[in-house]
Amino acid sequence: MSDQKNKQEKSSLAACLALARAILAQEADELHTVASRLDHQFSDAISLILRSKGRVLVTGMGKSGHVGGKIASTLASTGTPAFFVHPHDMRHGDLGMVCQGDIVLALSNSGESHEVLDLVLPLKNLGARILAITGKDSSSLAKAADIHLSAQVDKEICPLGLAPTSSTTAALAIGDALALCVLDQRDFSAEALANLHANVPLSARRTNSIQARPALALSELSARLKPIKLLILDVDGVMTDGGLSLGDDGQEYKTFHAHDGLGMKLLKASGVELAIITGRHSDAVKTRAQKTGVAHFYQGVEDKLWAFQDLIKASGLRPEQCAFMGDDVVDLPPMLQCGAALAVPDAAALVLRHAHYVTNKKGGHGAVREVCELIMQAQGSFDGQMAPFLTQSKLAN
Repeated sequence: MSDQKNKQEKSSLAACLALARAILAQEADELHTVASRLDHQFSDAISLILRSKGRVLVTGMGKSGHVGGKIASTLASTGTPAFFVHPHDMRHGDLGMVCQGDIVLALSNSGESHEVLDLVLPLKNLGARILAITGKDSSSLAKAADIHLSAQVDKEICPLGLAPTSSTTAALAIGDALALCVLDQRDFSAEALANLHANVPLSARRTNSIQARPALALSELSARLKPIKLLILDVDGVMTDGGLSLGDDGQEYKTFHAHDGLGMKLLKASGVELAIITGRHSDAVKTRAQKTGVAHFYQGVEDKLWAFQDLIKASGLRPEQCAFMGDDVVDLPPMLQCGAALAVPDAAALVLRHAHYVTNKKGGHGAVREVCELIMQAQGSFDGQMAPFLTQSKLAN
């Protein structure tokens, strides 16, 4: 009898394993569907949070409330002031927590939870904006909200079709997407994250610390940057965030950061020339190069080492007088020849391992400006380049 029971138990456990895999696969399918339904409302939600000078209050009943608590925690730990408030508590005086300009993130799968719906008008009267996540686009909460994000799923994965499963997973995933997209737009760094986690050791406060070579001492970095006469830049992932946007006509669009442009102009004014070596062809990059004073421009280059060697031959500079800023392995050959190898924080692991300096800012978000200022500081020209702006400020006052 014991052998028979063991066989039955093993068979039952094997069936559970198969069921678990099927459940996870079905939930993944539901998330793919939810992702495909995201539209401009999601972008509007990100913009709303970024522009807000208030907090994000998250609320919801039952399972939605539990999900809301986790979303609030994720927002708070990634740089967006947020906390969870139970609907019942708000109905009994805690509406006093709400300030004008706050955002209330309300969760309800049905979108008909009366405990949440009853709060909409009082919250709006207090000057709050309502951001709703529901599973029904036509629900009362979806219609009443300033912005609605759809967490609609085709079915609950629960075998009975009753217990909130795929619907709560979808709502939670949308909350993660909100928090991380806001984090990305704010250039929230690993150091900033560590500052919100007081028990994180200093040695673990840089996400790339395992992959990157040990950071140079400031004096050693300054010594490498002092003789630099030419800063060479990659484009995608360095001057931009690496995203490639293509129009219906096949035209490629790129987004550059204004801070980088001014930094490049100031660096050139201080006596350091600029060059671009990129593997792609783009009229937009050519225009950007012209407007920022780039003296040497190579595009559509597969062999960047060849372009670098041609560049130093034409300029008459030595490799140690050049700095190269890149993000992918195609940039490594010239980087390894230069006096200063510079990388962005989300560069390929091998690039990080060989970089003399990894910027705090990400590519397309001010990383080039950061490097330009470091070079000027090392060469003693920074104060002189900033002086006219300070003089103008004093005259204006």
